[in-house]
Amino acid sequence: MIKAHFFKDAKTGALNLRVKGHSGAANRGEDLVCAAASILTMTAAQEVFDLYAEGRTEGKPLIKLASGRARIAITPKPDAAAEALHALFIVQKGFAVLAGNEPNFVKLRPFVIKDDSAKKA
Repeated sequence: MIKAHFFKDAKTGALNLRVKGHSGAANRGEDLVCAAASILTMTAAQEVFDLYAEGRTEGKPLIKLASGRARIAITPKPDAAAEALHALFIVQKGFAVLAGNEPNFVKLRPFVIKDDSAKKA
């Protein structure tokens, strides 16, 4: 089972993606579900790296990619926050499509966006 978790760290404000596991849908090297999850993860990593290379992050992002495991974290500068979030939402949408088509092999925990506009002053 591949588990993809998108979240924003409440303390640091960093946008995060964690991916763990293998789908087991086919033999290693023939598993299209794992290949799809891998390309989605690598896309997120490349976008995060590009924002860093452009000087649009607060410090160096965390990008760790290994077989069956990935960890990506970025704290974008204010002028890049919307772009960084949008990029991760697109990757999240890809994982949602994959999980919808392959629910026995992929589980998604998406970003939870809180709407504070309804709070009373």
